[in-house]
Amino acid sequence: MIQELSLAPTLLEMYLQDKGKNCHIAKSTELANILAERFGRVGLCLKVFKRLAPNQTPESFLWSGATLIEATKVQNLFAIHGLARRVYALLLVNGERLAQVTEYADGKGDPDVNLAKKLARKYRIGAKRRRNVGAYIERQAKWIGRHMIDFGGLYFTDPKWYERQLQKHVIRYRKKEHHDGLGYQPCDELGIGGRRNIEARIKQMKLGNEDFTGKTVLDIGCNNGAFCRYAAGHGAKRVVGIDHKYIKGNRQLFNWLGLWNVDFIQITLPHGWQCIREKSGIKQFNIVFCLSVAGHVGGYASWIPSLAGDVMYFSGQSVEPRSLYQKKLESDFEEVKWLGYVKDEPNRKHPLWRCRKHVERDVHRRSEAVSSVERAGAGQRRHPARADHRPGGESSGRVDTPAIQSGEGNSGL
Repeated sequence: MIQELSLAPTLLEMYLQDKGKNCHIAKSTELANILAERFGRVGLCLKVFKRLAPNQTPESFLWSGATLIEATKVQNLFAIHGLARRVYALLLVNGERLAQVTEYADGKGDPDVNLAKKLARKYRIGAKRRRNVGAYIERQAKWIGRHMIDFGGLYFTDPKWYERQLQKHVIRYRKKEHHDGLGYQPCDELGIGGRRNIEARIKQMKLGNEDFTGKTVLDIGCNNGAFCRYAAGHGAKRVVGIDHKYIKGNRQLFNWLGLWNVDFIQITLPHGWQCIREKSGIKQFNIVFCLSVAGHVGGYASWIPSLAGDVMYFSGQSVEPRSLYQKKLESDFEEVKWLGYVKDEPNRKHPLWRCRKHVERDVHRRSEAVSSVERAGAGQRRHPARADHRPGGESSGRVDTPAIQSGEGNSGL
């Protein structure tokens, strides 16, 4: 949950601005570029806290009585409702200071104190060292414009109750009402099983061989975000989940789990597919999941592969044959690998592929072409008269090579 970042100590001191009692803001163009490279977002800054005490762990660090981790979860809960700046990560800077990766409060708008107090009551938020959380929220010094900026000491007074609300969200995320205590997808972190066996799907998809590090990932029809959690947990730089309902619940779930750099966008597909690019700022994603969803979004169409910069995992509905998609996928991807039928739910099977726009193959081809030129050139040096016997007197060193395609796509950053 807490990542590490190394900066030159003198450089960090140069960044420090807007000093407060417990923390201060580090903001500059150079720092924003460093954070953009790490988190795939523009306009970020650091909210830097005091140095850790000797033998103090980052997880135990307190912000006015509450752990920084829990206060950050409260802040992001308020951010979901537009009352705070979102935190995308917690960093341990140079092994000595904790910092939130966040957005700068611009001071625009007016505080909505009543809504903030309503959220505190609804989600059972309390304030350490203070009896009245409402009075804490009302303090003018806690706000800059429409954003509350000081969440020090705020915490969940009944975390077990809040977890039960999130469990209900996971269970509700199914087409019909069920009373078996299962979600469509499981959420192991909350102890909720699922109708779909995600571990079996991951194994059949061989996701353990996929390098997610530093990649942008899109899950079309993400449900409660099982594959978003997998990608984020395996080093993806940005993860975006798309669905047509329950998105606010997903945001709260991922906030609770500390997966703060994952976005969820509520869109009705296929009509709103371009909003994926507009709202995420990403034109093409390195890895796309489109699993058992094409039948719900008007069928397989060109907009789906257009979002993939390199890899796409695609599966059809349980009633659809392999032949329905095979040729369509082959027309959009250079490599289409059949992974068999997924049989992770009772009495159903889903056709599954891994598709690529395959940079490596083109690089390999070019390498082979260059090698053939070198071999031909060496042969010509050994036998200089041979070129004269070719039609038109052309040298054997002329070879047409394919252009190397970019598999990274346009991240929009």
